[in-house]
Amino acid sequence: MDSHNEDVISEFTKRASPFHDTSPHSNDYSLSLMIRFSEPTISETVLDVACGNGTVAFEFAKVVKHVTGIDITPAMIQRATIIQKERNLDNLDWRIGDISALPFSDDCFSIVVTRGSLHHLTDPNKVMEEMYRVCKPGGKILITDITADKNKKDQFNSVEKMQGLSYTKALTLDILKKMKALGLINFQSEQFDLKDNLKASLSTSSSVNSGSDKENIQFYKQETEMNNLESKNCEVNDHVHNNLPMSTVFGIKKG
Repeated sequence: MDSHNEDVISEFTKRASPFHDTSPHSNDYSLSLMIRFSEPTISETVLDVACGNGTVAFEFAKVVKHVTGIDITPAMIQRATIIQKERNLDNLDWRIGDISALPFSDDCFSIVVTRGSLHHLTDPNKVMEEMYRVCKPGGKILITDITADKNKKDQFNSVEKMQGLSYTKALTLDILKKMKALGLINFQSEQFDLKDNLKASLSTSSSVNSGSDKENIQFYKQETEMNNLESKNCEVNDHVHNNLPMSTVFGIKKG
């Protein structure tokens, strides 16, 4: 296992807790958007790539035949299994594995999704190619992730890297749209903001900055005041609320 994957496992093992079941990522606009774009039916099978604690998988499990979730962090899969038992759901299964080499044959799933994974990857293109490979012809592919403004992506990434060892870089919407070149039709995209409390995020991540959380937050405030970032941040009750720029892209694999 390479060192970056070790960083991912280390960081997300810390995040595999009941606290994160109720984080802003657990019930945000992107979930309803993914369902609206993909229009899942009862006959479909779904693969959730980098499924984490299963938030997206559980949403699809409400309306499809079966969902498989795969993640490299064993603790996340353990947490997903616990939630599944609590919800008494029997149409999901889980795999531990590296998403850059998905352990599934070609043309397996009618819907393949990932949310919030690409900015933790050293080679997101490889993962997108794998998602395309395991999707059935005529199947649907959905990606939701942070998409930085192309003119401010360097500043954006330098600040976001404070929040965890596993962060690599945010893509731009233009890069996500290159998914079309793999062979997708009926392509759609939408941009939106995801509200995130920086203090809460830092308290549950393995910060790469040598300073304290207080120093990191102060640095983030300064970046915001100088308008170095394109993320509509604001300060509320001494907490920096970071409105992350997100995008969802959707397409159908050519038959």
